Amino acid sequence: MITRFHFGHHRQGSLLVEASLAMGLTTMLALLLMRASLLSISGNQWAIMQTLTDAYLTRETALANRTPFADATAADSAWPDQTAQVPLVNEQTVTLGRLSGGKSVQAVLRRFRTPEIPQNNEISMAIWRLHSVLTYRIGEEVYTKSRSTLRVQ
Repeated sequence: MITRFHFGHHRQGSLLVEASLAMGLTTMLALLLMRASLLSISGNQWAIMQTLTDAYLTRETALANRTPFADATAADSAWPDQTAQVPLVNEQTVTLGRLSGGKSVQAVLRRFRTPEIPQNNEISMAIWRLHSVLTYRIGEEVYTKSRSTLRVQ
């Protein structure tokens, strides 16, 4: 009878070891799946940020094209003159959009203008390049995108 009881106790211990191994393997599988989903989300975040920044800079290009030349080159222009005695940059924090869950995505927009010198000095034209520079963050990395628009009068 003691042998039988000892044999039954051995089977219960074996079952405990098997259950522990199964739980350990299930945990490892869950961690691998979680890592794969996080990698998938980070790639998706990159695509979302590229779409948001490209859309915002397309808006900036349209604004630079439709702003009257006199307003774009005025002293209080949204694109300050970089050749002034004190180089100026119009810097502001902008909202690019919202991610799922309502979290807003922000970036820093810098605007300025630089004169372009025509190749033919006989032509008297005012030529300015309006620059829009967008700086944003994905995770710990900081990225910069820019667009420039040539305006001629």
